[in-house]
Amino acid sequence: MTDKRDDYVIRLSGVELGNHKYSMICDIEFFELTGLNEIEEGNVEVRIEMEKSANLLSLQLHFNGNITVLCDRCLDFLTLSLNFKEFLVVNLVSHVDTAFENDDNIWQIHEKAHELDLTHFLYETIELALPTQLIHPDDENGTPTCNPEMLRKLAELAPQEEHNTRETDPRWDALKQLRINN
Repeated sequence: MTDKRDDYVIRLSGVELGNHKYSMICDIEFFELTGLNEIEEGNVEVRIEMEKSANLLSLQLHFNGNITVLCDRCLDFLTLSLNFKEFLVVNLVSHVDTAFENDDNIWQIHEKAHELDLTHFLYETIELALPTQLIHPDDENGTPTCNPEMLRKLAELAPQEEHNTRETDPRWDALKQLRINN
C-alpha cells in the first residue's frame, strides 16, 4: 500500500533539464492527511509546470476546483470555487545553509535531493486562498442566502439595544460648566 503523501511528491532523480508538467488532485484524503479540518469535501486539481535548470527549479502552479466548508454564520455547507496561480522557486545547492529559512515561495534543497515534497506547500497555499469569513454570499438584492431558519434564530437571540434617553451622565454636566482661565 502506498502512502497518500507520495501523490504530492515530484521525483527529481532522473528528470532532465527543461520543462515538465505534472498534475495532482487535492481531494478529501489530502485534506485529512494535512489536517485541514475546516474543509468538509474538496476536489482541487493542481497543474504544475516545472522548469528545471542546473541549480534551480521554477514551478508555476495553477489551482482549480471546489471545496466545501461550513458557513460561519448559518453552519450549512458552503461550496467555494478556487481558481488561482502560485509560484515556487527551489534553489538546488551543494550545501544547505542551516541559517537560510525557507520563504513561502523560495526554498533551498540539496542538489542531489531525489524528490520534492509539495504536501505542505499545497496545504498552506489552499489555506491562505480561503476567505477570512466563510459565509454564503448575499443575493442580488443584498439579502443573505444563508439558511433562513438559522438567520431567524440568530435574530431572536441577538442582544437588544437599550435606548438611553439621557444624552450624558449628569455628573459630567457639572464639569462642562467649569472653565479654566489662563
